[in-house]
Amino acid sequence: MSPVVKPLALSALLFSLSGCGGGERIAGVELTLGLTTARARAVPEGASARTLLTNEGERVTLAGALFTLGSVELVPCETTGWRRLWRELSPVGTAWAHSTSNALRLGTPHVVALGDTDGEVAPLGVMRPPPGRYCRARLTFEPADSDAEGLTSAMQGSRPVDMVGLSLHVRGTHGDVARDFEVETRGRYSVDVTLDGLELTEDAPRAARVFTLAWDSWLDGMGPGESPRDVDLLGNIARSASLQSPAVP
Repeated sequence: MSPVVKPLALSALLFSLSGCGGGERIAGVELTLGLTTARARAVPEGASARTLLTNEGERVTLAGALFTLGSVELVPCETTGWRRLWRELSPVGTAWAHSTSNALRLGTPHVVALGDTDGEVAPLGVMRPPPGRYCRARLTFEPADSDAEGLTSAMQGSRPVDMVGLSLHVRGTHGDVARDFEVETRGRYSVDVTLDGLELTEDAPRAARVFTLAWDSWLDGMGPGESPRDVDLLGNIARSASLQSPAVP
């Protein structure tokens, strides 16, 4: 019969493991995050800067787009052996349950406008997670609250929009006769973006990652003569997210 580990012995074991990188935070570990936009497809013939063709062949020109990124959460790579045991038993893993932001979650909502050009990086903030390998980032798009970053800018644009309570606001024209449209939603959608095994250690404590949204896929699902209101706009925005090559925001 295998020996039974007594509670005191188990506690001593976990305490010793905690000094070996089992989830402790180290001063100076930082992950800087940013967000930008880009085209994912060829520019349609005779297109303006914000003209796209949907995957169903409808021509759309965006006159304005605002969306709310509510949070970014780091998802650690799967662990095995004693590291998994430590993560499951350690109180560190449950201390953040009722926090808006914590070591693995950047919870400051940002209202982001689709600008006139691509490539400019909007800073999202700096996270200070424990050292470790992180395989994914969970981006959640949701309604803005009254403390969201970017609310003032949205109200000061050429077409003021009050984004409190909104996940997105998109307007523009579509079709051969350039029919006007304006769509708002209060939904919520999360998507996981691969981080390609981001690793933060004592020897390499700082990193930066930029997420890219492919805006010319946001109206996918809309065919000629159909309404943008029937499109899963928020889901399309979330699914357009990918990781840009590492760069400092």
